[in-house]
Amino acid sequence: MNKYAITAVNENPDYLFFAPIWAAFWERLGYIPYVIIVNKGISKNLSNLIEKSITRIGGVVKYLDPIPGYKTSTTAQICRLYASSDNFFRDSDYLITDDVDKYVISRPWFNQQDTDKDIHIFDIDETNYTRLKIGYIGMTASLWKKILNIPNKSLYDNVKDCLESNLGKDPNWDSSKILSQQEKEIDKGWNLDEYILTKNVFKSPLFPDKCQFITRGHNHFGLRNGRIDRAFWKQTLHMYLSTQIIDVHLHRDPYQDEMWNDTKLIMSTVFPPKEIEFYEKYKQNFVKLVEG
Repeated sequence: MNKYAITAVNENPDYLFFAPIWAAFWERLGYIPYVIIVNKGISKNLSNLIEKSITRIGGVVKYLDPIPGYKTSTTAQICRLYASSDNFFRDSDYLITDDVDKYVISRPWFNQQDTDKDIHIFDIDETNYTRLKIGYIGMTASLWKKILNIPNKSLYDNVKDCLESNLGKDPNWDSSKILSQQEKEIDKGWNLDEYILTKNVFKSPLFPDKCQFITRGHNHFGLRNGRIDRAFWKQTLHMYLSTQIIDVHLHRDPYQDEMWNDTKLIMSTVFPPKEIEFYEKYKQNFVKLVEG
């Protein structure tokens, strides 16, 4: 069994930039990074830079064609749920989902799964146990397929079927047809992935007895304990940098000078100088390709 961290990204440079660094943090924790790129209009030079920066550490890149009529951002969100349908994975492989704009820091925190439980749910107390966030949900590939009723189709076809079954093309998010009055609190279109995940896990016979609920609590800012968060960036950076960082929720414009300097400061807590030099060069090349 291999352990994989799963994320996805579209052509938006503010998110695309994160992918190799996201991968490096997960690799450090003992997971193989698996990055799905919904490839709409990404130049060959830029995709090569991203791919080489991920595969150099043993990560995997999966390109997915855009699905006509649907936003690439929506496709990227949904395809994390269906990653197990890629025949790259063995049924016994362990898959944990994540957002590309978060960096994981704490090895103990992300390797505390109880092997007697089938589904591992981190931070469920953030939503008061009422719904699941897409980040940090882990189970085997075979169980992902079982829980989500994923048929034996390609990743592309499964994502396409999901979108066509739940959303009209070019949907108005506030009136997508998946909504009922009872479901509005769970989903407003944008969170279709979390709606599907919550519905299927909560109705599974494995819930709750075969689920491990890993709680985290919050600090006085109302944010997750151990998280450097863009909502109170300077305050949480100061609070956790010298103590125990669990993860980092990043700003937009991630390669701008001030943000990038903070990112390198965080990286210095876990990476040797040569690795940070590599990502400095990566950042410079990325900016040249994006901004010209």
